[in-house]
Amino acid sequence: MALSYSSVSFLIVSLLSIFFTLTSVKADLIDSVCSKSSDKVVCFSALRDDPRSKGANPEGLAAIAIELSQKKATSVYSLVSALLKQTTDPKLKMRYSSCLETFNDAINNLGKLPGYLKSKDYYNLSTHASAAIGAPTTCDNNFLEAPAEVLQLRDASHNLRGLIDVILCLCFFL
Repeated sequence: MALSYSSVSFLIVSLLSIFFTLTSVKADLIDSVCSKSSDKVVCFSALRDDPRSKGANPEGLAAIAIELSQKKATSVYSLVSALLKQTTDPKLKMRYSSCLETFNDAINNLGKLPGYLKSKDYYNLSTHASAAIGAPTTCDNNFLEAPAEVLQLRDASHNLRGLIDVILCLCFFL
């Protein structure tokens, strides 16, 4: 009887160890991904705040990051469009128009990512994410001289860049 009690105890301890190891591996995956990110705050916020990331594998986290990036890119595009409509300054009109083009390109590149992820075409996933990440930087560079970029656009560009960077970081885990 003592042998079967020992066997049962060993089995329970083993199963609990496996459960806790698997749970910590998922947390470690987010830690590992975000440690490679250029913006750890955006990375941790995006991945930890989304309930779907609990227990997600690298593909699942990539799908989340892609979706969040697409939504943010569309949001930034709408913001720039609204700013363009509101301004009468010819310099700002030209800059916002340029930003609209670059964010439109980013939206198109990000739109291709779910298919690349699904087909496990990680090369094109990385290539198109890399192309998309250039949009916020290009837009921000339009405002190196006065008149300055509005804070709302600068913050939105920063967040988009951080979200796309999460996708690129996840490419190392796919």
